[in-house]
Amino acid sequence: MAVRRGARWALIATGALIVVIAATLIIAPPFVVRYALQHYLKAEGVTVDIGGVDANVFTGQVSLDDVQGRGPHHRQFNIGHVAVDIDYRPLADHHIDLTVIRLSKARIDVGRNADGQLTVAGVPIPLGSGGASSGWGFGVGGVTLGNVTLHYREPVNGDRPAVDETLGIDSLHIGKIATWQPSQATPVRARLKVANGQLDLDGHLSPLGATRRANFAVQAKNFEMKAFTPLARLGYITRLEGRFDADQQLSITYGADGTLQGRLKGQSSWHDARMTATDGTHLRGDTLSWQGDEHATLWPGNGQPGTITADGTLRLAGIVAKRASQLDFTQKSASWKGKAKATLGQTSTRVTTTGQLDAEKTNLASGNWLDLASDAEHLTGGLDLTLTPDETRIDTDGGFKASGMAFSVPNTVRMKSHALDWTGKTTTRLAGHGTRIDTNGSLASDQLVFDVPQTSHVTADHVNWKGDVALHSAHLFSRRAKGQLDASDVRLDIPGAPIRMSAAHFGFDGNYAEQPDTSGQALRLTLSGEAHSHKLDAIDTAIDAPWVALLQTEASGIDINGLNSINVGSLKSSGVRILGDTNTDSAVIQAVSIKATRFSLQDLLHYSVHDLELDGANIHTRRDAHGMGVISEFVDSMSNSTGKTKSQASPASSSSDAAGQTTASHSATSTYAVDHLHLSGPAIAFVDTTMTPTVNVTGSKLDFTLDHLDTAKPDQSANYTLGLDVGAYGHLDSRGKIAPFAPGGIHMDLDAWLRSLALAPMSGYLNAAMGRKISNGVADGTLNLKATKGQLNGVLDTTITNFRLANSATKETDIAYGISMNTALGLIRGQNDIIHFRTKILGDVTNPYFSIDNLIREAVLAGLRTALLSNYSPVGLLNNIKNGFLNLFRSVEDRPAIFAKGKHYVRPEDRKYLALIAKAMRQHPPWVLHLAGQAVPADAKAMKLDGSAAAQHAKLEQLARQRQQAVRDYLAARNVNPARLIGGNPSVKTNDQAKPAVKFSLNKNDKD
Repeated sequence: MAVRRGARWALIATGALIVVIAATLIIAPPFVVRYALQHYLKAEGVTVDIGGVDANVFTGQVSLDDVQGRGPHHRQFNIGHVAVDIDYRPLADHHIDLTVIRLSKARIDVGRNADGQLTVAGVPIPLGSGGASSGWGFGVGGVTLGNVTLHYREPVNGDRPAVDETLGIDSLHIGKIATWQPSQATPVRARLKVANGQLDLDGHLSPLGATRRANFAVQAKNFEMKAFTPLARLGYITRLEGRFDADQQLSITYGADGTLQGRLKGQSSWHDARMTATDGTHLRGDTLSWQGDEHATLWPGNGQPGTITADGTLRLAGIVAKRASQLDFTQKSASWKGKAKATLGQTSTRVTTTGQLDAEKTNLASGNWLDLASDAEHLTGGLDLTLTPDETRIDTDGGFKASGMAFSVPNTVRMKSHALDWTGKTTTRLAGHGTRIDTNGSLASDQLVFDVPQTSHVTADHVNWKGDVALHSAHLFSRRAKGQLDASDVRLDIPGAPIRMSAAHFGFDGNYAEQPDTSGQALRLTLSGEAHSHKLDAIDTAIDAPWVALLQTEASGIDINGLNSINVGSLKSSGVRILGDTNTDSAVIQAVSIKATRFSLQDLLHYSVHDLELDGANIHTRRDAHGMGVISEFVDSMSNSTGKTKSQASPASSSSDAAGQTTASHSATSTYAVDHLHLSGPAIAFVDTTMTPTVNVTGSKLDFTLDHLDTAKPDQSANYTLGLDVGAYGHLDSRGKIAPFAPGGIHMDLDAWLRSLALAPMSGYLNAAMGRKISNGVADGTLNLKATKGQLNGVLDTTITNFRLANSATKETDIAYGISMNTALGLIRGQNDIIHFRTKILGDVTNPYFSIDNLIREAVLAGLRTALLSNYSPVGLLNNIKNGFLNLFRSVEDRPAIFAKGKHYVRPEDRKYLALIAKAMRQHPPWVLHLAGQAVPADAKAMKLDGSAAAQHAKLEQLARQRQQAVRDYLAARNVNPARLIGGNPSVKTNDQAKPAVKFSLNKNDKD
């Protein structure tokens, strides 16, 4: 019985123990969990209140309700419900397997402390009490979160502002994950909410394998970018705002070697974007959207640089980017479509792109070295950007079009273009020592404005350029170019200088550079090549008249080596106007063409030209009260502007050569040298308005040559020849040598031949000298004029025909023996109406009282005295009677006018005979004189003709025609009506005895 009672008690005790143990396992776990959790968190500085604990050791379920915690720095968390299900079976294999973790209705404070360490409820993560791995595995069948709010706060850290953001996790589900199944893909679904926006993730995650992978479908709508601020901080972003829309596929792989690879495909948009970087860069935009495919490989384990590639379309609207005193960028809109690749090295970053960019209303200001603006841009091709610690390099290859373009380097260069079209390559290098830009390609621009302050201002309606350009902006703005330039309606203004150049078209092919000189403080200009232009004008802005206007111009062999050496190998122009008049359309010189070889300007003072030819020149000169008319205006303008320019010159506009000349040019004198000058043209006119009546002399068929003129060698005489038709029938020939700038006065020795020179147009000079006006008269003769040190010594030997003074009742001049000028002229005129006038020309041009009027007066008086005394000496009277007798009985048919062999001008010995014919023709108006010029074999020998017989015959026939015309002009100049002078057919005689002559036949038209 006792045994039975003991057994019963033991059984009862065992049952009671089982009951107690069962009760303990049922009742105690909640208390143990509460105590353990509170004790553990208290040790970490967190005070926690737990509303309800449910722990079931049989099912492995643990749940907490209404958990509230307070950590350091007033950080808190509130959890409405959290549950964990534990599977005991894997414990035997050292596996902790949580069947499910559920968290709902929670609000948790997370952030970073002052040390930058992640905290949860103020507690640093990871916890400091954690030990080494015990070899246990961990797994969870699923994690479910619902209605969880994360409040992220981060204090001010240096230049990073504080962060205070809230992220709501509306739902999150993570599938099974276990450390003993590292390659297993875990499904993940999540919905994150911030304010009225949400972000959905749906995909798979493999975070535990040697290679970790994640693949998600990402969808976002109005998601606040502030939620990404904690992640953005890792990328040196201090501020991130705006709303985010996305529909993308995200793939991430993190290999065992540390290589991170990612791919993002789809579309996304960032609205009302705001971003601030740690370097002070601020970015904002109305919209930034992307659609395409991106690949990234970062931190590769093989030491190679990381790469990011993209293929898609980027659109921007309302973009503003700023950084204090370094960057100010605005853009209304932009769209880029293409491919890009970024290579991220340890010391360099390289970005290459190819595609198409369209942009509107772009403005860029970068510090004090660049300002850029455009209304619209279109860019195609490739771009290569390389960033290193030493420099930023940008290479482009493609096309660029822009409208409303403006580019400037402050205080250095400014450029504007209504429309710009560029195709080619560019290289831009930005470094601490300056900016370099190199280009190779073609450029077209409309309505271009190019301005270098205080140096030049260029405008052009249209410009085409093809070639290389290099710009370097540092202490100085240096540049160089090589290629072909074509511009239309181009204009150049030089500040401080009274000159403006313009051209309807201008072209240049060659090299241009402005590079630092040896001092490094100034630029040196060099230029070489060829140029051509249409309607090129150089205007003197002080008087608003052209220095020179050229219709068509070609220049070759251009070589400028600093402003102290300017050379042009050859210059050809047509449609030439030189020194345009200020009040008429005429110019001092208007020529069909001009040719110059080996032009040189040295030190901006010394001009020289080897060969200068002006063909088809019309020359108009005018003397007025201010001097030589428009010539004086140009000379005065040049003198005044030179002094003004020197006094106002600024250092920025001085080149290394110009600076060296500024002081020297005050005392230096310009020099001019011409090795050979040839001037020919159809017309020449001279007007002297200071005389009464106005002197108006016209000429034609000008042929003038000048050799070896050099003002730098004043003792050297220049040789010249001159041929000129004067008036309707006159002609002037002259040749000689002259040194106009010889020390001590002019030096010259010249001869001139006058033929049928009308005197009436020059009446003003006789009126100024002697108070008498010429109404008629023609002169033939010779002039020999010499001068030594300004002392004139010359002889004028002329015969004057049909000379008449205008009637004057008050002007009389005594010639000799009380004989007046009118009486003297009547006495010496003779039967043939010829006055033989011979006088010396004496004077001292160096004398300040030297007067042209006095020179003319004394020469006229001396000549008349000589003629009067010669004619009324016994010998003179006898000669007059003899000549009158001979002329009275000789018929014109029997006496032709004889010419020198090979010549066509009237001989001096025939002048009296032709004057007698002219007098008779004037006295008998019905008479008609027939002329017949002839050439003879002696002419051919004198002219040294060669070639075919037909060619020689043609030249001789032309000579005969010229002789016929010379006689006709001689008579017409003496007031014989040209209609009564009939030219016949010129003939070429073959008889060796024939004489070079013009034969006459007279038709008296007698009325019977």
